[in-house]
Amino acid sequence: MEIRNFDQFFRDNPIPMWVYDPEDYSIQKVNQAMADTYGYSREEMLSFTLFDLRPREEVPKIKKYLSQADNQSVGDEGVWKHQKKNGEYVYARVVRNPVTFDNEEHDFQLVMYKDLTSEMNTRLSNDMFFKHSLDGIMLTNPNGEILQANQAACDILGMSEQEITAQGRGGIVARDEKLQKALSQRSQLGTFAGELTFIHKSGRKIPVELTSSVFVNYAGEKRTSLIFRDISDRKAQQQALREEKEFTEAVMSSLPGVFYVLDHQGHVVRFNDHAMEVFGLSADQFIGRSAAEFVHESDREKVPEEIRAVLEEGYRVFELTLKTGDGTPAIYRFNAERLQQSGQTYIIGTGVDVTKKKQLEEQLSSLLQEEHAQRKKAEADRDKLKEMFEEAPSPKCLLEGPELRYVIANKAYRQVVGQEDIVGRPVIDVLPEVEEQGYIDLLEKVYQTGEPYLGFGDPVQIDKDNEGSKQKYIFNLLFAPLFDEEGEVYGIFIEALDFSEQITYQQQLRESLTEKETLLAEIHHRVKNNLAIVTSMMQLQAMETEDIDLQGALRSAQQRIQTIATIHELLYSSESLSHLNFGEHVKQLLHNLEEIYNTGKQITIVSDVEQVPMNINQAIPCALMVNEVVTNAYKHAFNLQKRGEIGIQLYEENGNVVVEITDNGVGFPSNIMQEGASTIGMTLINLLKQQLEGDVYFSNKNGTQFKLVFEKADVKGSGSSLIKN
Repeated sequence: MEIRNFDQFFRDNPIPMWVYDPEDYSIQKVNQAMADTYGYSREEMLSFTLFDLRPREEVPKIKKYLSQADNQSVGDEGVWKHQKKNGEYVYARVVRNPVTFDNEEHDFQLVMYKDLTSEMNTRLSNDMFFKHSLDGIMLTNPNGEILQANQAACDILGMSEQEITAQGRGGIVARDEKLQKALSQRSQLGTFAGELTFIHKSGRKIPVELTSSVFVNYAGEKRTSLIFRDISDRKAQQQALREEKEFTEAVMSSLPGVFYVLDHQGHVVRFNDHAMEVFGLSADQFIGRSAAEFVHESDREKVPEEIRAVLEEGYRVFELTLKTGDGTPAIYRFNAERLQQSGQTYIIGTGVDVTKKKQLEEQLSSLLQEEHAQRKKAEADRDKLKEMFEEAPSPKCLLEGPELRYVIANKAYRQVVGQEDIVGRPVIDVLPEVEEQGYIDLLEKVYQTGEPYLGFGDPVQIDKDNEGSKQKYIFNLLFAPLFDEEGEVYGIFIEALDFSEQITYQQQLRESLTEKETLLAEIHHRVKNNLAIVTSMMQLQAMETEDIDLQGALRSAQQRIQTIATIHELLYSSESLSHLNFGEHVKQLLHNLEEIYNTGKQITIVSDVEQVPMNINQAIPCALMVNEVVTNAYKHAFNLQKRGEIGIQLYEENGNVVVEITDNGVGFPSNIMQEGASTIGMTLINLLKQQLEGDVYFSNKNGTQFKLVFEKADVKGSGSSLIKN
């Protein structure tokens, strides 16, 4: 190989080069780039042989290689381990060319050097991630040939690595429209993120969440990476939630009465189809309107009182006259219950039209009174009324005398008690089980006082088969006293309306809400556990690296993530799933920081922390800000001191949350305390201040004083972005 102006080419070239004699391997020429790379002077390197730049254990290997090398042709020597003057090892790719010099009888070797140390370290890190990742990872050629698969990928697909590589992309990825779109996007952009369908060894289809990228390896070969995880459980949960929602909607729509949900101010949030029919309104005309607008003028002033009573007592049954769509007043009996969900208070319930029932009750009472007065004169009428009474759909009966003996009981009543031959027998003989439930005492009280009894949602347990297995009913009960011509009570009329199915459905709704609260608590628990995994991975990374700055950055990131994880831990262990006692969290955070930065100095924490309940969306940024300031105090405030004190106060003042942090250290440099400072800590503090919409104050007076003030607010949702747009 001949190079014109070789000396200029060699001396000024930024690529490290040297020339050696292949007969004795002595270094004959060295350019400045090579000397700088190894840390020797050019004079020192010219006194070396090739073997002086290799670790001792590598010398036999290089001697054997050079003895077999063809010195007459260009050669790529591959990657070799070299040693710098300071003892540091480097990995370099070496390429040599034979060169000829004037007045020399044999060829020499020109060697060019490329440092691959960073690439080799990166490859080692990638190998660790590949082996131990919980996600499935596969390395492939762009044409679909699978080169490698980690253990997680094998577990997900139910195959060995050999089986996966033998199958190729065509054997494990479903050939559908999603795959074609993914390949097209990766071809155009070099990357793809989305969902695909993989095929298990058993033939079962597995939905996966996948990220794929095209890259070039250190050897210049194009490869693709696939990182994926099985989302079958997530898909099943989503399907279950959809089905539950559809079921709930279907049940609501099928309810014969009015179903409603109001907010704590009495505005309509939800309703069923029957409500639209009753009031003759569309869905858009319902949402957001006050419930009082649908009540007749005669009862409208009762609405605020009933709403307030439900919110205070938790459950109410009441009647209101409604203004229907055709202008006709209708009396409705409402069941209303207070409901807490996602930090909001609602009123949920049903309303049943009792207009006709009221009319029938009044008419029946009148008929019964008249029937008693004219009993001997109108036997035929009584027989007819008895027939009507017998076929009535609701259970009814008539008791007479202080012993409360049955005079008549319709078919519906006899079916409920499970007995036919009851006329002439006392109630206590037919239904002895109701005595311990208190209903015999109620009947005797009605007979003795002449005062009626109205019961709403009363539970009654009846032993229908006389075998001790009681059937439970929920009744609206009427015990009406009957008077003779002298005004004395001679009997009691009983009517029962069965609300068992409706009460069962309300219980199912309550259980469904409890399940949702349990699911949300589990989500907080899993978030906390996942964050713990992230911090553990960071700790492993910090242990593997020798870069002190990187170790410090990883520890700072660990503490920030741990701060968020602690909030989720407090949430899933608290009664509320969206609020927590922030004072307790601050105490826990200070305890964690004290253990982390226990360097032997006598640093005392003095805290005056109130019990401040706070929404999670304000607690997270506030906790991160406290973490940043206290961490900075531990790291920088006492560098010149053996002891020091960090003080923290947390309290509420005029609707604001106030956090004050002080130390008696050396103080912050003024350029760092400026709002535009570019340090990571100050950048994070400014971002968190913007999210909280608060004010931050710094000062240097006998150390550093920090103060954060922001308005306490119930921010919606269970999480929030760190940076607001």
